[in-house]
Amino acid sequence: MDFSWAGIKQTVKTYWDKLSSPQKIITVLAPLLVAGALIYLIIWAGRPQYVPIFTKLNDVDAGAITAKLQDMKVDYKLADNGATIMVPQQSSAEIRLELASAGLPEESKFSFDNLDTMRLGETDSDRKLRYVLGLQNELENTLKTLSGVEDARVHIVMPEPSLFVESQKSATAAVTLKLAPNTTLSEDQVRAIANLLAGSVEGLQSENVTIVDTSGNVVSDLLKESKDPEKLTVTQYQLKQAVEEDTRKSVQSMLDRVLGTGKAVVRINAVLDFDQKKIVKQTNGPGAVVSDQSTNESTTNGTNVAGGTPGLPSNGAPTYPADSNVNSTSTKNTSTKNYQVDTTQEEQVVSPGSVKRLSVSVMADADAVTQDQLDQIKAIVASAAGVDAARGDEIQVAAIPFNKTDLQQEVAAMENAKKQQLYMIYAGIGAAVLAGLVFLIVFLRRRSKKAKAEKMLELEGSEPVSVSDAELLMAQKLAEEEAKMNLAQKNAKSVEEIERQQIKEAVELYARNNPDEAARLMKTWLSEER
Repeated sequence: MDFSWAGIKQTVKTYWDKLSSPQKIITVLAPLLVAGALIYLIIWAGRPQYVPIFTKLNDVDAGAITAKLQDMKVDYKLADNGATIMVPQQSSAEIRLELASAGLPEESKFSFDNLDTMRLGETDSDRKLRYVLGLQNELENTLKTLSGVEDARVHIVMPEPSLFVESQKSATAAVTLKLAPNTTLSEDQVRAIANLLAGSVEGLQSENVTIVDTSGNVVSDLLKESKDPEKLTVTQYQLKQAVEEDTRKSVQSMLDRVLGTGKAVVRINAVLDFDQKKIVKQTNGPGAVVSDQSTNESTTNGTNVAGGTPGLPSNGAPTYPADSNVNSTSTKNTSTKNYQVDTTQEEQVVSPGSVKRLSVSVMADADAVTQDQLDQIKAIVASAAGVDAARGDEIQVAAIPFNKTDLQQEVAAMENAKKQQLYMIYAGIGAAVLAGLVFLIVFLRRRSKKAKAEKMLELEGSEPVSVSDAELLMAQKLAEEEAKMNLAQKNAKSVEEIERQQIKEAVELYARNNPDEAARLMKTWLSEER
């Protein structure tokens, strides 16, 4: 291989002439695209990366900072409607320190730093006012650090102390929060904010804190609702939902199996008993005797002899009977019986969460059920859901015509989707068949032309080399013409006309310079066509 400049140039020219027009376009465009991508990457990597130095600025502070940055001739960008200022990352620390030394951003609110020094002529009321303002500012900065809170304002009312306890008023506070988009505060977060203020302000109770958001919602009402004895806790509410959902799914699946999907709607409302009870029951055995005591006593007497008639003598002195012999016997028997009583003691602990009352509502499509079927459905659903009339449970079953507009629209949409899917499949099959036919036609045409060229070479094998070369050149020109015509179909119309004109001029030039070879070639083609 010749490595001289002329040799390299000739090799490149020869290689370039062998390429077709699409190959030439790709050969030129590919390096240009790669070079353009490399240049873009270099420029993108060389651009400075901006980082925020201040966020959540008000208009006054943002204007002062941007004016100072312009004086410093520092490039900057604004974000969040001007509330955030961004500067190049490599110089962000120096810019922030320089702005801080210039007193930017300016602090327009009071803080505890204002209480370090005493002011001439300041009274206790003035100092107390500065203290309240500084406390409000500190609480606002603390609330801004909470997740989901973009801005906060705090107002504290501290009444004057009174000599009488019954006349002393309680401190109050009001908080306005600007929440991030799509952010809501939970009950625990609201309670945390209220407790934060109650712990920071002397004499302030958490129930005296009013919290609102920028949409006008009183967020602190969640704390009052949580103290309602009838309000369920999160665990109790989840248990209630679980009981209702399990019962509903059981009844709904049964009705869907019988009436069909979408023919019935079931709703369950359960009232649960969350009181824990302890029942102690003591039972004695039947006919038990606690104590039995009996006493038997008998007495036997002998012969008695009277000593005279009792009475009074004439002189009034008392007289007594004369002594006599008496025989007496006494017997006493005592027996006591004690029985052990049979005692049964039962202790029952009723766990909270039992169903206290259950309400079941069933609506069936009037087109799908009859009145007799409604009565059967009511009895079956009551049994399946565990409805107890003695407990106060209720069940309602009604037949109402359903609105089937949405269902019909969904069915029509599904049918249209199926039709479109079929059309896409048919279109894909048609495109594949068409592409196969085009490929087959092109393949057959190329094969036919190749066979003609080979036959022509065989017929003209005995002719001089110049004629054979002319025929080969003519066949190559025609092949190139056809290839360019196929390529031109994809390009603009002007390009197609230019290519055809060039090929036509080349063929005419060859025919003028070699009339004999051109005539002989035309005769050969005419004979083959016959």
